[in-house]
Amino acid sequence: MHSPCRGLVILLVAGCIMTAGCTQFTVPGHQGNDTPVLPPTSSVAGYQRTIAQPDELSGMIRMDTDVYNIGEVVEFTILNDRKNDLSCTGNPPSFTVRYQKGTGLWVTRMGGENRTTGPATTLKPGGSTAPYRFTTDGWDPGRYRIVTDCGISREFLLRAIPRITAIPTQCTPAVNAAPFIHIDPIGNQNTGAPFRISGTTNFPEGDTIRYSLFAVLSGTTNITSARLSSSTITVQKGDCGTNTWSVEGVIRVPGEYFIGVSDNNNTVNAIRRFTVLEKTGPAETPTLPQKTRVPGITTGSGVRIFGILPDPVLQPSGMKPEQ
Repeated sequence: MHSPCRGLVILLVAGCIMTAGCTQFTVPGHQGNDTPVLPPTSSVAGYQRTIAQPDELSGMIRMDTDVYNIGEVVEFTILNDRKNDLSCTGNPPSFTVRYQKGTGLWVTRMGGENRTTGPATTLKPGGSTAPYRFTTDGWDPGRYRIVTDCGISREFLLRAIPRITAIPTQCTPAVNAAPFIHIDPIGNQNTGAPFRISGTTNFPEGDTIRYSLFAVLSGTTNITSARLSSSTITVQKGDCGTNTWSVEGVIRVPGEYFIGVSDNNNTVNAIRRFTVLEKTGPAETPTLPQKTRVPGITTGSGVRIFGILPDPVLQPSGMKPEQ
């Protein structure tokens, strides 16, 4: 008798592993800026903190904080909070940023020497400049000093971004856990489109389990007596004792299918049903191989095309569909 699914053709992806009388889906194995940078955003200092300053005039450089993380934007304004005018040699006032080396010497980190670029600027009492901003991306941690051409300066600290230590996953020790194999939900697939079936198990990493692919008789819930593809899967490492497995492939004939996965002794198993939808577009007529005890033929491209196997295969006992 000919199986009702004789017309089923499965095109497996390259790299399939053959077993006796079976076929298989593929198993997958210090750079700064030379000039001040004026970002469009305000200072994004991580928190507010003050440090000791060179003198009382430093307070005329107004900043949200004196401590920044590397990569943050430093923002400041010059505010004349004195009763007398404040003279600056540049128009607008300019500044440089200097870095204190381990020897205590200050070296220029950004900007050149403050030079006159036009008429002097005079800040009246209560007057202020527009905000100045520069980024510290790529700078070294340490003590820095903003030096303006108004005769005032202010220091700030730059610290490395604290490293976040990943908290290891806390696993609950398994106590006499029964062996299991689960199949993840399988959505509707399309004919001719590669797809992946995966799941979990508590079998150890490196162990092998088996899968078998069956077609469903049209208009019934019965599985055909012949499996269409079957082979072993190597369990991959997961988390907390729950490991993973997967197979990949292409089905070229629409219909209803079951995949069953079990250990090699068929004592632990799972089965799940899924649908392969008709391909939209021009219909394709597959070329079927003649029924033979050889499990398939090899095309010139090295891709195997398999039809129904001639030997009957029994469904593993006790296998229940996953909901």
